[in-house]
Amino acid sequence: MADARLKDRYVVGRLPLAHNGMGEVWPARDTLLDRAVIVKSINPSLMDADLARRFRREALLTARLTHPGVPSVFDLGEHGGRPYLVLQRIEGIALSDLTAEQGRLPIAWVCAIGAQISSVLIAAERIGLVHRDLKPSNVMLEPSGAVKVLDFGLAAIHGDDRYSRITHTGQSLGTVGYMAPEQILGEPNDHRTDLYGLGGTLFHLLTAEAPFDGVTTMTTLRHQLSDPPPRPSQARLDTPAALDELVHALLANSPADRPASAVEVYDTLVPLVGPLPPIPGVVRDGIDAVRSYAAIVGQRPTPGDWPPSPRVDRPGPDPDHAASEAERLFLAGEFRAAARGWRQVGDHRAQQYGPDHALVFESRLRVARAHLALGEVDRALRQLDLLLQDRVRVDGPDHPATRELRQEVDSLRAATP
Repeated sequence: MADARLKDRYVVGRLPLAHNGMGEVWPARDTLLDRAVIVKSINPSLMDADLARRFRREALLTARLTHPGVPSVFDLGEHGGRPYLVLQRIEGIALSDLTAEQGRLPIAWVCAIGAQISSVLIAAERIGLVHRDLKPSNVMLEPSGAVKVLDFGLAAIHGDDRYSRITHTGQSLGTVGYMAPEQILGEPNDHRTDLYGLGGTLFHLLTAEAPFDGVTTMTTLRHQLSDPPPRPSQARLDTPAALDELVHALLANSPADRPASAVEVYDTLVPLVGPLPPIPGVVRDGIDAVRSYAAIVGQRPTPGDWPPSPRVDRPGPDPDHAASEAERLFLAGEFRAAARGWRQVGDHRAQQYGPDHALVFESRLRVARAHLALGEVDRALRQLDLLLQDRVRVDGPDHPATRELRQEVDSLRAATP
């Protein structure tokens, strides 16, 4: 592929940028439009007809995903019997390199990056596309503060498991430490598989460590399949409770225990995005990534409204009205929407009164009860356990509210098989 001229238009560089498992990534120049591009092709040592068909199919799937957080697909062709894909070239730094240089990222940046990734997953979920290899090295932060999710080379459409188990080379699809348990076990994948990868990525940004790490690949896999999901707060004490709970839930062993969709993750992360401190040498000074990247600001994205309009400063919602609306949704049986509503009320009250205020505790309790109503017992128990720990810390173990909550947790755990 070195120095090749593709379609008498794209001039490939002399040295590849990366060798990525089954593929190669080359710098190139689009001479027609005078711009830098990327050319991806199959590693020639692995080339066969089946892999070539799969490469073309996944290129077409990726091209269907139109989103500012995904590199644009410009062209697809074949050279010397090897298919290739021409992509937008992204300037920036991979999140894995960013943490290697900077260490743990500020909480605001973790939430801003996570919200942007969530917005990409929302768009992918709408067309049934599953990335299946979401990890820090596959996400780049641009100088503007915007995020790009890279390498949909393992992508699949929901319901088509022809390539969801093992490749012809005998390698599992995904990356050890970040691939979901269902990938490890060769079980069907869906959008919740990507949520697991997002959880691992958020954990890495918060701690500068992988969520699961062993001396060998096999010990890492064993930890993923057997150990309870880690909590970033155990390694980083300033992790907000809502973020800690979110990452813990995203890394749940069973897909059923993870958030139902990327929308729920987005709704949790966006309120946690505060002022973004500068990242010297990475993000240009004076850029507010939240306001420069429309996909993570404003109203929650809905079909037919993408991207949402940028947020403007205005008074926040009346928390009492929002609480009444959440209660109405709960009584109407809209438990998922009620949980989101109560979570947002809790975030607003925490900003207004502090995280240990009784009204914040009440909001968190109602979130857990909404998840109980959804049948998500394990998730509700995790939330209640966190709430109980905070109750003991603030009010003491013998406070009536603490005892009442402990009784509720004990009763729920006793009734759970």
